[in-house]
Amino acid sequence: MRTIADHILDIASNSIAAGASNVWLDIASDPEAHMFTFIVRDNGRGMDDDLQKQVFDPFITTRPHTIRRFGLGLPLLRQNAELTGGTVGLQSHPGAGTTVSAVFHTDHIDCIPTGDVAGALFALLTCGSPVRWHICRREGRNRYTLTTEDLEAVFPSGELSDPRAQQLLLHFLREREADLLAEASRRDDGLSTT
Repeated sequence: MRTIADHILDIASNSIAAGASNVWLDIASDPEAHMFTFIVRDNGRGMDDDLQKQVFDPFITTRPHTIRRFGLGLPLLRQNAELTGGTVGLQSHPGAGTTVSAVFHTDHIDCIPTGDVAGALFALLTCGSPVRWHICRREGRNRYTLTTEDLEAVFPSGELSDPRAQQLLLHFLREREADLLAEASRRDDGLSTT
């Protein structure tokens, strides 16, 4: 977990593993406040109170031990966020899903880099899972949204398994990220008119 994008990918992958049919991602950066936040909400299996008390302990996992997973995702997320003075929140109810939120103070010396958000989203959208995605990505006051329905309107059923379609999707995501960052930079330089 060397970047915040790695954490987003890990937590959203947990939602898939928990049997979620819908995952909502809200990813926001506020350059003026030096904050980066993300929320991953799903309608998966959820966790009971006992598991919620243990889930931030290293090596606690609900996945079979035959899968190469060690139960370090949430403990590392908490550690990395808290090193910046940030926080991690968890809300979960059995049968009703889980919400994980994280706040990073990006101006803190111990803040890990943001990383490749477009790459993380691409990995989730093309993983072959039947999950319905609802993504909102914000940078300052600018944002873009992307849903499974949006993807289906552009890429007919099964087409996202084609490498050419995947290349187009990755290019689209990288362009949206670049547009967000460019607009935030223009605003910081006083060039934006919005």
